Amino acid sequence: MLSMKIIYGITKSNFGGAQRYVFDLAREAKECGHDVAVMCGGNGALVEKLKAEDIRVITIPHMHRDISLVDELRSLYFIFRTLYEEKPDVFHTNSSKMGGIGNLAARFAGVRKIIFTGHAWEFNAPRPWYAKFAIKFFTWITIILSHKTICVSEKTMRDVSGFPFIKHKLVVVHNGIEKFEILPREQARAELGIDGDELVVGTLAELHPVKGLDILLEAWEMFSKRHNAKLVIFGEGEARDELGELAELLKIEDSVEFKGYTENARKYLSAFDIFVLPSRSEAMPYTILEAGLAGLPIVATNVGGIPEIIEAGISGVLIDPEETDTLFSTLILLTENKDLRKRLGEKLKENIERNFSVEKMAEETSNLY
Repeated sequence: MLSMKIIYGITKSNFGGAQRYVFDLAREAKECGHDVAVMCGGNGALVEKLKAEDIRVITIPHMHRDISLVDELRSLYFIFRTLYEEKPDVFHTNSSKMGGIGNLAARFAGVRKIIFTGHAWEFNAPRPWYAKFAIKFFTWITIILSHKTICVSEKTMRDVSGFPFIKHKLVVVHNGIEKFEILPREQARAELGIDGDELVVGTLAELHPVKGLDILLEAWEMFSKRHNAKLVIFGEGEARDELGELAELLKIEDSVEFKGYTENARKYLSAFDIFVLPSRSEAMPYTILEAGLAGLPIVATNVGGIPEIIEAGISGVLIDPEETDTLFSTLILLTENKDLRKRLGEKLKENIERNFSVEKMAEETSNLY
């Protein structure tokens, strides 16, 4: 493939799932010999990681998640001017705000190929009907302004395929993951202060209502009466205080550890016996890919693209959202059947290694450029 100039755009520069996606694609594109830059707001962990890979970063001065009409207009002009001067062959946008503003600026600047990735649709989160309607309308406009829109799962594509005039723009490219450092089990447990033989259930998730961690705590209240075990939660977010208060109310605070934001938390996955993600809504969560690649048995909700990774009963356990009793009984089943845990973990790891690699994701994405 001929060398191209590619600019990736994303709203925030923290290091969540969408930022990891941008980082992986930018690094893979650079290794293929393309001229690559990433445009983003802020100066977070994504920026540091990109600079460590010698990938150019273009900081948008007024780009942030909160809505401000003045700042959005400033960002629109900044992105337009940058694209007009840089003249990239491809502008690949990510996240709803960057998608909307960036795609419009790219159209004004005459960019040859505008790609947008829908990591998750905001209208799937619990909101009033009028908010969902407005978000759907702006999502539709964002897709209209793109030349191609990548959906990270079949479910993500189905969610928008009924919108008018866009079906030909949609393509599914699953997220991919590469092998990463995982600490030996004994070392991971020692660093986390966990007894060697203690059963550990864990998760890596943003502490946000959509992740359903309140359901996990309610199930844990029943489970902890039957088994001496530890629940470990890595992550930070707006629901942190509320979840802590719920743990105290349920009188389970002694068996639940909130680890907060931890750099490279996935290296501690070896300390877990069971991984749980009880989300109310998802697209294609990296944490499922990480836990699966670590060989863990997973209990997750049957939402978004999760069933495209996990085959129920074969490579993991899928339950419906909000099902506290089902989550409780599933934890009991897996706790009391070590062979089942081993079999589910091995099957899922095989599937992820075969079908969800970074190389596969990058190749399918570059074919759209």
